Amino acid sequence: MAAQPKALPIEQTSYLEGGGIYGWLTTIDHKRIAIFYGVTAIFLMIFGGSEALLVRTQLMYPNNHFLTAQTYNQFFTMHGLTMIFLVIMPLETGFFGNFFIPLQIGARDVAFPRLNALSYWVFLFGAITLNLGWIWGGLPNGGWFGYANLTERFYAPGLNIDFYDIGLLILGISSVMSALNFFVTIINMRAPGMTFMRMPMFIWSLLVTTILILLAFPALTVGLIFLFMDRYFGTNYYQVIAGATPILWQHLFWIFGHPEVYIMILPAFGMISEVLPVFSQKPLFGYPMMAYSMILIAFLSYGVWGHHMFATGMGPVADSAFSITSMLIAIPTSIKVFSWIATMWGGRLRFTTAYLFAVAFVFQFTIGGLSGIMHASAPVDLEQTDSYIIVAHFHYVLGLGALFAILAAFYYWWPKVTGRMLNETLGKWHFWLSVWSFNATFFPMHFLGELGMPRRIYTYAPNMGWDFWNKWETINAFIIGISFLLFFINIAWSLSSGERASSDPWDGRTLEWMTPTPPPIYNFATVPTVSSRDAFWVMKYGSVEAHGLEGGQAYSPPMAVDISKIHIPGPSLYPVLLGLGLFGMGVGMIIDWYRMVFLGASLMAFCMISMSFEYSSWGEENPHAVGESFLGLDSRKVGIWSFIGSETVFFASLISTYMVYKSRSLGPFDAYILNIPLTSFSTFVLLTSSLTMVLALAGFQRNDQRWGTLWLLATALFGCIFLGGQVYEFGSFWLKEGMLFNSNLFSQCFYTLVGFHGFHVFIGVVWLIVMAIAGMAGKIDSKRSLAVELAGLYWHFVDIVWVVIFTLIYLMRTVKGA
Repeated sequence: MAAQPKALPIEQTSYLEGGGIYGWLTTIDHKRIAIFYGVTAIFLMIFGGSEALLVRTQLMYPNNHFLTAQTYNQFFTMHGLTMIFLVIMPLETGFFGNFFIPLQIGARDVAFPRLNALSYWVFLFGAITLNLGWIWGGLPNGGWFGYANLTERFYAPGLNIDFYDIGLLILGISSVMSALNFFVTIINMRAPGMTFMRMPMFIWSLLVTTILILLAFPALTVGLIFLFMDRYFGTNYYQVIAGATPILWQHLFWIFGHPEVYIMILPAFGMISEVLPVFSQKPLFGYPMMAYSMILIAFLSYGVWGHHMFATGMGPVADSAFSITSMLIAIPTSIKVFSWIATMWGGRLRFTTAYLFAVAFVFQFTIGGLSGIMHASAPVDLEQTDSYIIVAHFHYVLGLGALFAILAAFYYWWPKVTGRMLNETLGKWHFWLSVWSFNATFFPMHFLGELGMPRRIYTYAPNMGWDFWNKWETINAFIIGISFLLFFINIAWSLSSGERASSDPWDGRTLEWMTPTPPPIYNFATVPTVSSRDAFWVMKYGSVEAHGLEGGQAYSPPMAVDISKIHIPGPSLYPVLLGLGLFGMGVGMIIDWYRMVFLGASLMAFCMISMSFEYSSWGEENPHAVGESFLGLDSRKVGIWSFIGSETVFFASLISTYMVYKSRSLGPFDAYILNIPLTSFSTFVLLTSSLTMVLALAGFQRNDQRWGTLWLLATALFGCIFLGGQVYEFGSFWLKEGMLFNSNLFSQCFYTLVGFHGFHVFIGVVWLIVMAIAGMAGKIDSKRSLAVELAGLYWHFVDIVWVVIFTLIYLMRTVKGA
């Protein structure tokens, strides 16, 4: 356990102070992790912006040869990937989410601090993997959407798509871990009295965003796994010649891709909903409808992915259904726009830089939203798809939308993060240059689209009516770069010479402004009790509707606290090492060096097991934390249930692919090759293991370590018998029947689905053996039975999934082609 710090004045316990390089490297403080995300994302923003300027330079003149076609493809692909996965998402959730979720809900930390640190290091190594092509092999070059079958080895033989595939798989792991952590934090760790209808709107936006990530990313993961298998193991998930269809990739990608749009824009909605009330000195208008509209947006976002596929020929029924849902989603979005306008109407407006960017966001996003409604009409979309109108649309929604909201949040929350103010004069220059240059760059793209200019072309002939607008857009794109240069200068000036900020420089409404600036390592000396919406505003002025004071300082935080009585989790090196192990596995697969893959996997296994027992309190349920939680549950239980929900979507995507492809499979193999008697016995054994798992938990709960350990070993043994049956079945298919992994669609879907379930069983067996060893060492008793309970929940989930797989694959066999 880390040594407990001494009692210090608050101003000497800032999260920025102490620890040195090693302290920052091993930190699990959510605020320092946020700084990591912010610095990394801003650095990568320079890369993404530079890639965009290179693309615009190529398009400045007709018949330009500044870039080759392949280099152009790499730069426009990396621009999209960088801005989506490495800039906007990590800034919104990684930086602002990490820093302000605990502060806004009145918590001292996130639910899983070490998982939080791990999510950053995995993100960093994923970003490095995606960018390895700068120095070796070439950058990804298939567009951020990676449409099949252009990503197959035949069409893309180099390493470019390998960096794309494995880089996104690693980044997806980071996103899911981060979302799981934030979801549990918001659900279970809010301050006393902070009901859902008292949460800040930024917290609402992140809650909905985390749900979208947990339920959307598994579909992308499955699509990337199929691509990986096609490229490395010779399967044919996207090859028409094998009976498959490249449209499968589009379905899996856009089932993720359209929720991804809202994963990027919902946090922006939340940021704007925090900035506008503060600088209007009014409560947010229509708070309940704003919250409900976010939920409705999330729900509808899963029913609109097909409008990205109108040009693929889905048919009139599917086109009509997706058109209707795409139009419906405009309703909850419009509610937000009207609520923001109503919030400003009649307010005592303060035209700070943060406020200006927030107002510009409302205006720019409305333009992008109106053009988006057009694309809900299939006939209109067929004309406009893959033209520069689409480029204009998504840059208005996400470039001028999410990015303007992020800039508003920077100017608003920067004093709380750093303790210093940004320069308002430089900020306003940044704002006006940004507004002009963004609109001057992207609005003419609507004209180019109507004039017939397609997306993703690297050059064009003269005298097609495109010359002037392309030159105009390129000039203004460089002005965008100048505007961001002013932003970076402002940041540097603030850190070196900026005016020191008070704890509440804007007369804020939410709990983060109640803490010292910068916040102490423990956030709150005393966890606040919330009695209404805009909790800090009410503490200062007595009611939500009070007008407030200009820069009001009616509330003063305590000047000292004995932090030895506050639990502060100790640092950990394991997240860094675990991320490094995952990176090693990824690079090893790219270069076909399986020794490196094995070493990376071994390092990951060592770190995961070591992290499980790192703190002396492992496996213990904290009655105090459970008593304070809104669900009355330990956060680890909420976490495992959230993980199970995400994994359910993963298996649903695999099972759906099998159900679609089993009737399209060509070749001699189908479900009638399966060994029903053997698998029935294995199924019985696996289901029996659920009973022994229950007995193991009961044994430890009554402090019977001997029988608890024996039942754990019995469960692990049954799992090994099940795995042995699968290995025997796979071997007989392979050696006796000649059914290889890539023989036909049935074989690859069968091996993939059953194999991934087997991998989950293997993970469970390792988990149970580790628990059994701890039990034999006398380390598990009734106080630590939570560790066994969590393993049991995972094990029961694996068993239930197998029941579904066994029923659909083995018991519901159909004749090929039926």
